[in-house]
Amino acid sequence: MDGAGFATVFFRIMLPRAKPLTATVTVLTFLNTWNAFFLPLVFAFSRPDLRTVSVGMLAFVGENATDWPGTAAAATISLLPVLALFIALQRYFVEGIAGAVKS
Repeated sequence: MDGAGFATVFFRIMLPRAKPLTATVTVLTFLNTWNAFFLPLVFAFSRPDLRTVSVGMLAFVGENATDWPGTAAAATISLLPVLALFIALQRYFVEGIAGAVKS
């Protein structure tokens, strides 16, 4: 790669080798953000249009009763984006978790 600039070296060598790491960090950060509950609860409890999915599921729990079918449906719907992201990045995620183990 004689004469290659920084951008060429970065995009052709460094970035492809960092795909597993990038995918792993992306999946774990997305899960951490998706599962956040207390901070969105504090800031968006009085504004239903700003609630996250996990805080919105709190609406299914009442003082005297709980809507179990609604809670199960909301939990299934909230699982779909996480599942789609993981399926899209599964190969890179497994490579990133495995690290330097070669077969």
